[in-house]
Amino acid sequence: MPGKSIAMVRTNGKRPADTQLVARAHRHLLSMAQMRRQPVIINKLAANSAFGILPYRILSCPLHSVAGRTMGVLALFREELGENFTERDARLGDILARKTVGVIESSYDALSGLYMRPAFEHRVRAVVANNNGARHWSALYVDVDQLHVINDNFGMHVGDGVLGRLGELVRERLPPGGFGARISGDRFALLLPTQLDDAEQFAEALRLGAEQLGTMHGDARLYVSISVGVALLDTEAGELMHSLAAAETACKAAKDRGRNRVEVYQSNDLSLVRRFADINIAAQLREAIDAGRFRLDAQLILPFAGSENARPHYELLLRMIDDEGKTRGPDRFMSAANRYQLMPVIDRWVIDKAIELLKPHAQLLAGKAVSFAINFSGQSLNDETFPDLLLERIAASGLDPELFCFELTENATVGSIARAESLIRRLRRIGCGVALDDFGTGFSSLSYLRQLPVTMLKIDGSFVRDVLKDPRAESMVRAIAQMARSMSLATVAEYVETEEIRTRIATLGVDYGQGFAIGRPLPLVDVLEELPVIVAASAAAHAVDETVIVRTHA
Repeated sequence: MPGKSIAMVRTNGKRPADTQLVARAHRHLLSMAQMRRQPVIINKLAANSAFGILPYRILSCPLHSVAGRTMGVLALFREELGENFTERDARLGDILARKTVGVIESSYDALSGLYMRPAFEHRVRAVVANNNGARHWSALYVDVDQLHVINDNFGMHVGDGVLGRLGELVRERLPPGGFGARISGDRFALLLPTQLDDAEQFAEALRLGAEQLGTMHGDARLYVSISVGVALLDTEAGELMHSLAAAETACKAAKDRGRNRVEVYQSNDLSLVRRFADINIAAQLREAIDAGRFRLDAQLILPFAGSENARPHYELLLRMIDDEGKTRGPDRFMSAANRYQLMPVIDRWVIDKAIELLKPHAQLLAGKAVSFAINFSGQSLNDETFPDLLLERIAASGLDPELFCFELTENATVGSIARAESLIRRLRRIGCGVALDDFGTGFSSLSYLRQLPVTMLKIDGSFVRDVLKDPRAESMVRAIAQMARSMSLATVAEYVETEEIRTRIATLGVDYGQGFAIGRPLPLVDVLEELPVIVAASAAAHAVDETVIVRTHA
């Protein structure tokens, strides 16, 4: 099949394949198939035949596409000393030809001429299964840079042309034994029987070749470039996802680092290792989302002695339950959730779950003895549908809005200041509190704080952890506490991990402390069972306010 650059030779196993046979005969066979469009039997070649001298009898069957176009030929060769081909052989050959077309069209991408993903995965699995340690394989993951820009500016037919020419470029340059696939719209995967250095050189040559695919279209220049990730194939992993994930990780790093470049996966590159882990965790996270395998844990937050606020708080921390039933903290999955835009789904789960768990305790909560703060991400903040959805959920909950305090990270708030201010004001109008988390890490903290009607500042844990050894960290905590007090804002110091830190923070004017030195997380359902005792204790202490903070990123 010349159009797909497919030429396969199989023998009965008694003698090696005659690879020159196809080179000598395929053009004539294809021409004959296009003219006759039916099986042709050649049991004896004429002396002056266009085929030249071939010691074979030939049965040639055309391969027709679904549209009826002759796209190739299936030829059977029998040594001239063998039996003649018969009409029965021709009928069987025609059946084989139709089956061949079905297999090829389901295995090869019509646009690029490379494998489609299922066929590619089948070949990769065969490589992994047959690996005996004597042959090295390298994986390449190729992504066409900004193909959507080409489609928008020149038309999708031009973008398809770029993909087709890139596929042709790959087919022309693949070394013997190598194979490739178009695995999605603008992404390709290749497997080369080479060491990593040779694969990197191949990738660089492919990148330079892709640049040459650019042309002039009218008065505009069409620029073409690719980003390529290279990695050794992990034949020990046994699963395609794990085997190719490192190359995909390196490719994404190439795009992050400017596009039109080649990146090799290195185990000592922390950013690549983090991205590699995220790729694997993302699949587990999606499964957990679909199955609702999350849990909210509560961590105690206590007021320091002398604080004007006397009530204890709780912060709810999100946990994921993996498919083996093990509990995973946010440090294992939150990076992947942010990278793969899964936070809006997670945020909605947290809001719905918090309301579901609180509703049975509505009567106890009616006296405002406790309030609950729910964190949501910058991705949700940038979702135009989220503000209305959030306020609708609050209204439909049957709970007093004053029970809720919503928490945003400082960086997410500053990054979408207009949206943040609008949503914060809407929440404040109905009586909800708003907390600004990780305060002190942004460059514009003070300039934006004036226009945001927040009610609480969460002092970033990096300052709190270093408060004993870094005078600047201590000064920062004290300054934030003094400023917040002057603005009638409550403050919480995160990561109070030791009694020494707890003692020092208590002297700096901070209202609340949180960390292992104060209390370890417990399942929220267990804490809610003790809610009558908590409410009674709070009432007896004549507390002014209590905040239970629900976070998805701690």
